[in-house]
This record gives sequence, C-alpha cells and structure tokens, in this order.
Amino acid sequence: MRSSHAPLQLPAFSPRRERRHPAAAGVLRLLVVDDDLLLARLVKANLDRPGRVHADAVGSGEEAMERLAREPYDAVLSDLVMPGMGGMELVRRLREVDPAIPVLIMTAYASIEGAVDGIRAGAADFLRKPVDAAEVLSLIERAVAERSAGADTPAADPHSGPAAEDVLSGSDPRLEQVRRLARRLADAPDSRLLITGESGTGKSLLARLVHDLSGAAGRFVEVNCAALPPLLLESELFGHEKGAFTDAQALKRGLIETAEGGTLFLDEIGAMPLELQAKLLLVLETREIRRVGGVHPIPVRTRVVAASNHDLRRAVAEHTFRHDLLYRLDVVSVEMPPLREMPSAVVELAERFTRRICADQRRPVPPLTPASFARLAGYPWPGNARELRNAVERALVFYAGGPFEVLPPARPLEPCGAAGGITLPPGLTLDEVERRYLHFTLERGAGELREIAEVLGISRKTLWEKRRRYGL
Repeated sequence: MRSSHAPLQLPAFSPRRERRHPAAAGVLRLLVVDDDLLLARLVKANLDRPGRVHADAVGSGEEAMERLAREPYDAVLSDLVMPGMGGMELVRRLREVDPAIPVLIMTAYASIEGAVDGIRAGAADFLRKPVDAAEVLSLIERAVAERSAGADTPAADPHSGPAAEDVLSGSDPRLEQVRRLARRLADAPDSRLLITGESGTGKSLLARLVHDLSGAAGRFVEVNCAALPPLLLESELFGHEKGAFTDAQALKRGLIETAEGGTLFLDEIGAMPLELQAKLLLVLETREIRRVGGVHPIPVRTRVVAASNHDLRRAVAEHTFRHDLLYRLDVVSVEMPPLREMPSAVVELAERFTRRICADQRRPVPPLTPASFARLAGYPWPGNARELRNAVERALVFYAGGPFEVLPPARPLEPCGAAGGITLPPGLTLDEVERRYLHFTLERGAGELREIAEVLGISRKTLWEKRRRYGL
C-alpha cells in the first residue's frame, strides 16, 4: 500500500495533447473516485449510458492520478473524504496538470463546508450523497460543454470595444488619478468599490483593471443588473437548488459562487429590485449566500465592485435604492470622467484607436489632420469612448488615402443657421478650442451657473475651475 506521505511519481503527460474533444468523440469518459470501491462501482453502473457516457471507477486519489496520466477523461466525480489523497488534494493536483478538466465533488450532508472548500480549490460543483444519476449527468455535460466552448472561443475580439489600456492610459490628470486609485485598491482585496459615470466612460474596464492588478486567483464575473428580469437575476446571482422551481432540473451555482476568490462586477446596480438588494446586503454583511430554494448557508469570499450611471443618492431619496446597501458598497468611490471634460484625452484616444484598428487590419496608420483635432475636441461625445471608437472605425472604413479626418456624428461647433453658432478654424490648440467654446456658451447662457453646467454636462465646480483657468 502506498504511504500517504510518500511523493507520488507520475508519468509525464500533456493533457492538451492527449485530450480529445468530447463532442468529436461522441461518448463522454468519466472517472469515478471513491475509497468505498463498491459504492464507486455502483455509481459507475448508474452513470454508464451506451453511446453517451462511459464511466470507470477507482478507489483512491492516487489511483485516479495514475489513471489520468495514462488515459484521457472528460470529467472526474470524486468523493471528498478519502484516506491518503482526499478530494480537495485531488482537485489541486489535477489543476496543476489540466486546469480545464471539470471535477465534481461528492460529499455527505455533514461535510458541506468541506465541499465549499473543494469548490474554492477549483471543483466545478458538489453533490450530496447519495447522488442522483440524472443530476450528475446534467452537471457533467454542462461543465464539459462550458470547457469545450472555452477551448474553442478565440481571444477577445479587438473590435468588440475599447480596451483598458486605451481608455485609461491618457495623460489627463483625472485619468492618472483613476489609475492611482486602481493600484491602491489592488493591494486592498477586501475593499469594495463603487464606480459612477456615464455610459461608455470605462466603468467595467476600471473594475477589470483592479481585478487584474490584484492578482486574485478567482475569476472576474460581470453582471448587468438592468439586462435580466428580477427572477432570473436572483437565480443567476445566487444559484438554485434542484427543484427550487419548475424548471430547476439540477443544482446550479450562482455567479457569486462562480466569482469565489475573485471579483463580482455588478453593473447598473441601481436597476436591481429592492427585494434583491436586501439579499445582496445580507451577503455583504455575512459573507454567506443561500441558493434559491436552499437552506444551508455557503461561505463566499468574493470582492464586489458595483457601478451605476445614475445618482444612487437621488435613488435613495426616491426610495428606489436602499441607503444601507449604498453605505456597504460605497467604501471607496470613483467617478469616471466623461470625454467632454477631457478634450486632450479625446484626441489621444482617437489616435490610439486609429493605431489599434490599423494594426488589427494590417494597414498603414494615417495621421489625423488638425481639423480633426478641433472637431473631436469640440464634440460632447454623449456615448464617450464607445462612440468615439465607432467614429474612428467608420472613418477608416471609408478612408481611401490623403488627409485622414474623423468626424463625429454631429457638429455642434459649426454654424447652425438662424440660431447662431461658433466656427472654429483649424490649427487651434485644444486649450484654445475649449476656451472659445466655454466663452461662447457663457455669453449665450441664461440662468444660474448650475443650469449652464448642466447644459455642458459638467459639474458646477468643474465649470467654476474652468472659468478661473481661462479668465472668463
């Protein structure tokens, strides 16, 4: 019998080379691991499906590692508590040689906390003994399908949207302040972050940057609270037990569990229903969740980053957002500045988008004309970075040589008939463009500075600072 303290020598193998694609092979190969070999063989017999699933059974974690070194399997179903190499140690060892293989943990009712630790170690899910064959097959096929989709999915599409290194790397002092905050938060993994700002300013990019800089072992999971109906949102966040509702055919882990050890980014948090806000508040206070239809609490250590393009304090006053949840989320807050408050960043960003798109399309990079600088800096960009990138890509689609100009969808700085307007000649510096437009707006503005600031889309404090800077 092998000593549990002796080092285990395994044949070298390459999981990616030997592993076949499950869909191509047609039959899923499953390895059942349990020190009660009679029970393991019984589970194997219940899971075997001709033409669909072929299961094998072994009696220890050490045997499982040796078998996996010799033969390809699509998934592993393992007991949690075993002599020698237990279920959690098996998960960790498998993660070293094949990070993608799904491992499901079987556990007795009394070992539920240990099963949670197994999930933290990298297990795909856990089931209580005695296991239900249909539930096991459902979970395994879903886990294998997710693995296959991940293996077949290419890297992030460079055309899908602005990248963090583009949007957050400008020379504007406000962007430098955002980057400094991201570096500080990366060293404080338990601190929550509330990000505010208009759509397209890069709120999700900042959340991902903080996650990446932190070096967290868990995943970055993004949820748009406004994109899902309330009942579906609750199930997606918290998961559900089998039979919790009509269509709950199997246990499902929620996204809060999926982000264990990582970051859960809740975008548009203001759209979350009040009753669900109460459940989220309880998670933040207790660091535990209960699945829909569940009874037992499951401990979680997930960093929560929330974002909103609405004023949450106004939502509190209107009784559409809980004040206690706001206090829990707003440990550190940052407002992503809109592009119209950073004219120099608009031009820098347009040039970076031009270089990135041209590199992706393997074409020469045309330089922007001075006329483009003035138009880009003068347009308010209500869609912020997303709208600017679309404008750059549109200009490149129709570019056939000669001067390269990026034109915004509208041109509010050009003459506008009887209503009057302002004309800016090419060749002006960005500061001069901003000074002239601000002077034009103040001269024709009616009412208090607060109302003029709202028209410009900036705060009253920012308007006051810009007036002082330009002597207006």
